[in-house]
Parts: sequence; structure tokens; C-alpha cells
Amino acid sequence: MGQEQEIYQTIKQAIIDQKMRPNMQLVEEVLAESFGVSRTPVRNVVRRLAAEKLVTIIPYKGAFVSCPTIYEARQIFEMRRVIEVAVVHKLCQEFRNEQYARLNQLIKEEHKAQRDGRILEAIRITGDFHLKLAEASGNAYYHRYLEELISLSYVVIALYGEQKTKCCQDHQRILEAIRQGEASLAKQLMLDHLQEIEKELNFDEQHTRSLSLADILQEQRQAGGQIV
Repeated sequence: MGQEQEIYQTIKQAIIDQKMRPNMQLVEEVLAESFGVSRTPVRNVVRRLAAEKLVTIIPYKGAFVSCPTIYEARQIFEMRRVIEVAVVHKLCQEFRNEQYARLNQLIKEEHKAQRDGRILEAIRITGDFHLKLAEASGNAYYHRYLEELISLSYVVIALYGEQKTKCCQDHQRILEAIRQGEASLAKQLMLDHLQEIEKELNFDEQHTRSLSLADILQEQRQAGGQIV
């Protein structure tokens, strides 16, 4: 793995894991020192994350973990509904048994993580399930844009969400409807699922985390987490 890719994965995972909270500043000097590199690869990684909308670069102030407004958060889920309803519609027309098996296994992993109380892992697997549906559709554009939207959803959940161990059966119902080719049912289930996620967001309260950037990076690298 290249140096920049390692830095990219570590920072992105820290954002997804809600260790780097919205509005946290990414100080180039701290990042470079933490990874033992010059500021050039760090700067390239920050630009890449900014292109993915996970980081916001403010001229003369620096780079910060993105902090979507309530309006932006709603836009993210609005766009997810557009894409993901189209995804399940397409899948209902052409869905293979091997695709079902892979997605069903992912649901089992999600439920186990929920039962074990591994909340953040369950959230990551949830996002991966949605991405795998898009991938299975065979439309690369669905997957590309949904990947960005789901990454932003992690930030929105970090900012406005609550950590819960609630076991969700929506994915299983969506998958079974797709397998049976019931397009109308699958689309409605997906729509209801995404609306329920948005409804559970708390737009009245924000949470904070006190760890320093250097502490977070050290913790993340020791954990050796990978992007799901």
C-alpha cells in the first residue's frame, strides 16, 4: 500500500468511526508528524477527502471535517432515495443467486455486530450493504455517487445521530423482495427504510469529542482499521 493511500485510509476511517468529529480541524503539521512524512502527501490526501466532501477547506483557515447543515443532511438523504430506489428497481429485473448469497451473508454479519453491541461496525456494514446493492446493479455511476453519499451519511450520523444497538430487519425484507422480483414492494421498502433513518436523526443537539487530533491518529493506526 502506498504512503498516501495509507494516510487516506487512516483519516477516512477515523471520520467514519466518528473519532474525527465534524468541524475538527485537520492540521497539516500534526498529520505530517503523526505519519512521519512531509506535508506534501498530507496535502494531497486532504484534497482528495475534500473532493469526496468529507473535508471542507476554508481559505486562510484550514481544512476541517465536514459539518453538514440540517438542510444539507436532508439533501443527502433525498439524493440517496433517488439513487437507491432506482438501484432496487434495476436489480429486480436482473438478480443472480450468487449476488443474493453475498448480500445475505452481509446481513448476517450486520445482525451479529448489532447483537454484540459493535455499533460502529454495524453502521459500516449497513453502508456496505447499500453499496453492494449498487455494485450488483451493474451501473458504475450508481455506485460512484452512492459511495460519496454514504460517506457523507456517516458524517451526518456522527453529527446528528444517536448510537443504538437496534436490530434492523429492513435489509432482509428489501433483499427478499428483490430476489422475488417484486419491484414495487422493493422500492417502497427501500424508500421507507431511508426515510426511517432520516427521521431518527436528532437535528436539535450536537455531540463533541475531546481527544486531540494526534491522539485520534495514534489510536486509529494502532487499531489498524481498514475502509469497508
